[in-house]
Amino acid sequence: MKYKFLFIIATILLLSGCSITIGDPPNKNNHNKSSHSKNNNSNKSESAPKIDILSQDFSDHYMNENHVTGYKGMMKTMNKENIESKFGQEEDVRNFLGREGHVYGNFMVMYYLSEGRPVEQFSIVPTDHVTYKEFIDFHGEPAQDLRTGQGHSFVIYNNTPNNGYQIAVYTNGNDDNDNIQYIMQYPDDFEFVNSSENQDTVITRDNVFDAVEAFEGIDKVDTDETVWKEPEKHGDKFGFSYTSKDGELLGSYNVSEDGYVESFDEEGKKIRAGYINLNN
Repeated sequence: MKYKFLFIIATILLLSGCSITIGDPPNKNNHNKSSHSKNNNSNKSESAPKIDILSQDFSDHYMNENHVTGYKGMMKTMNKENIESKFGQEEDVRNFLGREGHVYGNFMVMYYLSEGRPVEQFSIVPTDHVTYKEFIDFHGEPAQDLRTGQGHSFVIYNNTPNNGYQIAVYTNGNDDNDNIQYIMQYPDDFEFVNSSENQDTVITRDNVFDAVEAFEGIDKVDTDETVWKEPEKHGDKFGFSYTSKDGELLGSYNVSEDGYVESFDEEGKKIRAGYINLNN
């Protein structure tokens, strides 16, 4: 009798053209909305702000305002997860002060020590080719031109003393027709050195970590999550490594007595090198 009753219900449903659906019925609008949402998530990088370095807005609100700690939603307190949640996946990887620079729209960031740590440095990168001449024609002459020294090629805008910031504009050469690579702000007491000439820096065991701070452009060597090994001296050079709290090797440095600093990754591959000056 039970099977006969079930057979009667099934027959009625078939004859009436009804269907049984588990859960919510399919909705064309919901499907489109889901697809649209998926597309939006995959194109999140489009939400990164568009920054025209030859615009009045950039002149007024970057060249003439203090944005050392953040600009247009990019903050030095953010890590990779924060940044990609806000701006989407990176679009490119370029040379940023001799390290990997991760590009999000018109931002390029350097992840110091590891991607889970806060960003220590970020810069503005132009979308289109902009020459040095075009830049200074719009923004005026810099306060200091360091394009002819060894190392990085850049100029400094710092025409207003004690305003809390200065701006470095990096090019890919020393010619006026060379393109702008990136632009970044530093605290106004940061000392730029681009050559080993006329240096009177002497590195000792007492200031070797100061040399790394100056080289990296950071306020202090982080000890909250990083263990810095005791420097060992060989000849005129101090060498030391740094690890995570769990003992994982993260990298190392060599610092010569004359202020020449070399940084290496966890595999011993040189990242970049250059002179610093600890004597103002």
